[in-house]
Amino acid sequence: MSVFYMVEMHYPLDEDRAEFNDFYAKHISMLLTIEGFETAQRYECAPDAKAPFMAIYRLKDDKVLTRETYTSRAGRNSVDPVFRAKMTNWDRNLVEGPMSDMDVHEDGWLMLIDRHTSEAPSLPDGFTPLRIIGLDATLVERGALIGGNEVSPPNVEAKSGWTVRLFKPVHQTRYPS
Repeated sequence: MSVFYMVEMHYPLDEDRAEFNDFYAKHISMLLTIEGFETAQRYECAPDAKAPFMAIYRLKDDKVLTRETYTSRAGRNSVDPVFRAKMTNWDRNLVEGPMSDMDVHEDGWLMLIDRHTSEAPSLPDGFTPLRIIGLDATLVERGALIGGNEVSPPNVEAKSGWTVRLFKPVHQTRYPS
């Protein structure tokens, strides 16, 4: 089982978006210096989504985010207060599942289905279940499906208790230097 740290949020599309993206690129570089962070990739979906931006980090294990090497340098308070004030719908979920990675090629896509309650319908066939194991735990389960430019994303009808989002990568997967 692999462990992923999934950070999602909304950030307004205004004049400081380029500065925010520069900050976040540096923030990812810093996180990748912390022992246990193995990869990082940012994604974006439709701007009208509750949380259209996501960063996914593959971690060595589920203890990485509780170690002093992380808590002393990262977390919500490590974001510049100017940017943090504009970030809304900010959720962090620690998940595990049978995917070795969640890397998406520059022409590919990532579809996520979030099950918000245990009464929500099960994930459809083909989606890899990701079990929520920590942090904000804002979901019951998340399903992931990754595809490339040669395969169109499936037409998944949202069901009661689900959120369905289709993400495109902002940048290629990054690794520790």
